[in-house]
Amino acid sequence: MRARFAQVHILDIPYSADRDYTYAVPESLGDDVSPGVFCMVPMGRGNHPQLALVTGVSDSCDLENVKVISDVCPRSLSLDESALELCAFMKRQTLCSIGDAARSMVPSASLGRVDENYELTSPPDEAATALLSKSELEACSLFENGRGIKASVARKMYGPAVLNAFKKLATAGILSVRPFLKEQNGPRFITEYTLPEDTEETRRLLRGEGPSKIRSDMHRAVLSLMLDEPDATWRMEDLSRVCGATSAQISSMVKHNWLRTHLVQVTRDPYASVPSASRPEFHLNEEQSKAFSVLSDMLDRDKPDAALLYGVTGSGKTCIIIKSVERVLAQGRSAIVLLPEIALTPQSVAVFKNCFGDLVTVLHSGLSQGERIDAYDRIKRGEVRIVIGTRSAVFAPVVRLGLIVLDEEQESTYKSDQNPKYHARDVARFRCASQHAVMLLCSATPSLESYQKAVDGTYRLLTLTRRFGTAKLPDVTITDMRRDIERGNDSPVSETLLDALIRTYQKNEQAILFLNRRGYNHYLKCESCGEVVNCPNCSVSMTYHTASRDYKTGYLCCHWCGSRMPAPVLCPSCGGKHLSRFGYGTQRVEETLPKLIPGIRVLRMDMDTTAGRFAYDDILARFRNHEADVLLGTQMVTKGHDFPQVTLVGILDADASLFLDDYRAGERTFAMLTQVVGRAGRADKPGQAVIQTSNSGNRIIQLACAQDYPAFFSSEIELRRELSFPPFCDIVLLALSGTDEAVVRTDADKLYSAFRKTMQEHPEVPMILYGPFEAPVFRVEGQYRMRILLKCRWSAQSRALIEPLFAQGPKDLKIRSGLSIDVNPSSV
Repeated sequence: MRARFAQVHILDIPYSADRDYTYAVPESLGDDVSPGVFCMVPMGRGNHPQLALVTGVSDSCDLENVKVISDVCPRSLSLDESALELCAFMKRQTLCSIGDAARSMVPSASLGRVDENYELTSPPDEAATALLSKSELEACSLFENGRGIKASVARKMYGPAVLNAFKKLATAGILSVRPFLKEQNGPRFITEYTLPEDTEETRRLLRGEGPSKIRSDMHRAVLSLMLDEPDATWRMEDLSRVCGATSAQISSMVKHNWLRTHLVQVTRDPYASVPSASRPEFHLNEEQSKAFSVLSDMLDRDKPDAALLYGVTGSGKTCIIIKSVERVLAQGRSAIVLLPEIALTPQSVAVFKNCFGDLVTVLHSGLSQGERIDAYDRIKRGEVRIVIGTRSAVFAPVVRLGLIVLDEEQESTYKSDQNPKYHARDVARFRCASQHAVMLLCSATPSLESYQKAVDGTYRLLTLTRRFGTAKLPDVTITDMRRDIERGNDSPVSETLLDALIRTYQKNEQAILFLNRRGYNHYLKCESCGEVVNCPNCSVSMTYHTASRDYKTGYLCCHWCGSRMPAPVLCPSCGGKHLSRFGYGTQRVEETLPKLIPGIRVLRMDMDTTAGRFAYDDILARFRNHEADVLLGTQMVTKGHDFPQVTLVGILDADASLFLDDYRAGERTFAMLTQVVGRAGRADKPGQAVIQTSNSGNRIIQLACAQDYPAFFSSEIELRRELSFPPFCDIVLLALSGTDEAVVRTDADKLYSAFRKTMQEHPEVPMILYGPFEAPVFRVEGQYRMRILLKCRWSAQSRALIEPLFAQGPKDLKIRSGLSIDVNPSSV
């Protein structure tokens, strides 16, 4: 057999060392090694086993002493050619490693883990024993029973230090070591029980005829039950529930050949119980029909294309999405529908299952590992053709991709803040371009970048200006909280909003209240010295929370690192007794509302109440079933929800995001206000929105109340143009972090100087350099953070200058701090 060699990328390796490594393919693996396959290889001087991705295979190699691939993962996990191209794109676009990109495309649990098995080759003789240390002798004694020991088991039972002794013994030849791939989290099987094919034999058994005799009443009860439905299959829980049988009793019956067993694979799908009904008919209005006609032409051309569907809240964008998905399915292709929040998934799954039944599956981080693996396998086999999910679902390995939809495309949740730091929109655009598919962006408040592309003609602009059916946009009232304070109202709820809540409650209708601050009070401040109680690990104030429903018992929580402490009685700075609580969060509003309106039922939805696996689904289902009159929450209540009984929306602090030190502050405030206001009046009942603010004359707030996105865009885009912010440039953020403040500051200065020198040497590549400066929150979890910003066009030219400094800078400049890079970060 001819020699074969594979080029691989190690999955878990720093970006600076990420390149092709060549390994020989052993004859035993034959054709199992091909591009896209995951494998295990020995790496480094110690030949440590590592997972790798095969990116190429060749018949020749100029290198000597080439190491050999140890093992391969199942081909069901392999990446196809388009996925390998996507890995290369993400490496170029985000400066991540190929391994980081590849891990984002498969369920993390499916790859399994690399482990090593140590065995005693031969007991050391007296001479060898004399040379061993005490720890090595103790390690040898662990193998006295002749069995091997896995490295993962040894680390867990005896601590990580024992592995150093194992490695030294292996080097001395006393132990042998064999790397292997631990079995991945595969399919789940359950046992089903049936009667033997000859049921007459079972009847004779019950009559006491034949060689076998039944001595247990339980055995007799089980057989009698199963004879009533001889063709049925039974599971252990069914037999236990109906007859009270135990697993030992059923096992005994199998042993006597009275029952047969069958292993059946179970698909783990938490949304399997979502009811599927007959497909509803969608009667599009004139605007919708015009938009869908354009989309149909785009889908029929079998060419890469992109469109922005801009429509006011409640204008029926979902109807157009469903019609587009239906057309894609008719062409024998598949669709991916992305949502910004897990909280939107149950509602969307119900809508799509009503239309497409079992062709729909779900992918998001809230699923268990097994559920994600089963969904991934069904998608890859082509059993499902529609994938609904959050950001990571953009990588779903659908068969013949035809359409990717990003609903609420402006949301920052589509941008990953961990490696790989991709934006789902960029990945979707690349996949659609390479697979001749259509990307459809949808929003009532598109990002300025996307709307500018639509204005320029890069995307097709489809516009819906009216709400669907008889629904009307809600009436909006702006209430100035300064007037309430002057009248002595220090409640989080203004008099205007309170009156509206009372009327809504009396009419048995529902309301949504939005406050983008969880907890009870914003912070604790000492009246004696003026100091605020800060987190010991982060340079931010701690938020006062109450314990569950006991509003009298409180603690402090840091919303950055999650650390908690009992609320102090005395000031930590001066020992003063006058600690006061300032500001308010969702917990305080939840406590206040029933006092203001006796009998009103409130459901709170924030990070504190949605920690459970399906807490989102439960809260939204309870509210939809009218088990509460008010849904109070943070950003997760603002987008995409459609509750027919909601006629009132209240925004408790519209200024919260308006004056943040971020160039997107105005855009995000406008989008947030517009989206929240749009939750009211989505059926035939008129809606009302009340916005509480201390800046009632602010233009952004005024435009959001009018739902006038074109006017907002016109003013904001000119500001971006004048100041050279996206979409007229790209922003590259370099972040340094470390536990030593002085070192981090020094390293930031070194890197800044290196970039400045590079820019001076290459004036042909336009760049603007800022920094170094402290991050908005300078210290997080004990790590000090510095930043450097570059404004440029993220192109091959700029990457050629930035990439070497990012990859080799820490080594060449002797930088000791951690360094990361983010292109167009979600916040600056």
